[in-house]
Amino acid sequence: MLRFALLGVFCVAIAGCNNPQPDVPPQPPPPDRPPTPESVTKNNPGGDAPDPVKAALQRLLSEPFEAKRKDRWNTLRVPLADWKNWRRIKILGHPTRATFQYGDDHIAMALIRYSPIEGENTPERCLADFIKYSTPIAESYGVRLGTTKLVNLTQNFRGETRPILVRLQEGGIDSVFTADDYVGFLAAYQSWPGTCLVQGGAVLATDHPELAAKVRDRWVNEAVGKLAWERKIKEAPDPSKMR
Repeated sequence: MLRFALLGVFCVAIAGCNNPQPDVPPQPPPPDRPPTPESVTKNNPGGDAPDPVKAALQRLLSEPFEAKRKDRWNTLRVPLADWKNWRRIKILGHPTRATFQYGDDHIAMALIRYSPIEGENTPERCLADFIKYSTPIAESYGVRLGTTKLVNLTQNFRGETRPILVRLQEGGIDSVFTADDYVGFLAAYQSWPGTCLVQGGAVLATDHPELAAKVRDRWVNEAVGKLAWERKIKEAPDPSKMR
């Protein structure tokens, strides 16, 4: 009896089982029209485009990277594409050196963690330390982790070539409130002695996975190596300063 009642409610919701409607042909996707400049905001970087998420991802793919965002202590320069439309945020209960969000729809996020470590501070060890720290947090938020790939890069730090270890990551978030796919990366740097510096980035990939992967790959190839301490910083900043 209960199943019959539920089926009845379902039929009403779809305009009645006794009066089937003719098949509606699938609608074409909205045209790829870019947003008008005045409609682009930090809350909605896709503006008034027919597909604002796709338009925002295209901005991240085409706008130049500029290192004009900094941590709260003005010690680190964080290069971001379309930098004016990123907003600084805090992750409650999980302090970072800096965290930025692109759009209210979480189209992209960037996170910097600078922390102490005992012993060697190689990128391999710092990446393993961050994964150990972050995995229980991710699981508690319903994050699912997919395929990974390690990439070795380098950066020029004040005339010295230093290694960077990057972990490319696919995955998503499944919870009561949302179910979305993401592509991202973790980049571990050779930092000041006794410290680790890790940058993480994530790009929304639910509706446009190929475009999101291009955004992520461009981020890694063009900007990961440009994360840098300010020239005025001559010794290790206090790694306990995070918000």
